[in-house]
Amino acid sequence: MIKEQKKFFRKCDHPDCELEGEYRAPKNRNLTEYYWFCLKHVSEYNKAWNFYDGMSQEEIERENKLDETWHSPSWKFGINLENLAKEGRLDDPFEIYNTYMRRVGGAKNKTKIYGNAKSALTTKEWEALGILELQFPLTEVQLKTKYKQLVKKYHPDLNGGSKQAEEMFKKVAESYRILLKKIQKS
Repeated sequence: MIKEQKKFFRKCDHPDCELEGEYRAPKNRNLTEYYWFCLKHVSEYNKAWNFYDGMSQEEIERENKLDETWHSPSWKFGINLENLAKEGRLDDPFEIYNTYMRRVGGAKNKTKIYGNAKSALTTKEWEALGILELQFPLTEVQLKTKYKQLVKKYHPDLNGGSKQAEEMFKKVAESYRILLKKIQKS
């Protein structure tokens, strides 16, 4: 014969109530201590409960902002680490992003990937990237490949001596020189 175990009975924490306290309600904002109430009293308690009681408007707004990301450190939605790196605005003091990029992108050709806050770009370097239709992070192999494509495309001999092609050819060569120098410095 199986012996019946006695059920644990917790009395409702409301004064003068003898019912079972089945429902948990927080004692404070820390949510570490709780009252145990019956259904009637937990309903009353919840109607009067205000998590933000005693907080300033600024503190409430900060709390709501943190709730958007479950109190986890984060960056704005829509921000892309790759774009930040390309713009030279990624603060990566431990080189986590560049290490990852070397593993997934640069490991194939065993070349260094450039582009972080330490190697911010000058205006000329940004213009050179635009002319060569490239973005950071960038490998030396990628730079040389793109340079060869554009030199063939704009070479004056292949464009019937066109002055526009010749000007673009000069810009491509100068842009390549600027970016190659940047990569070799890093």
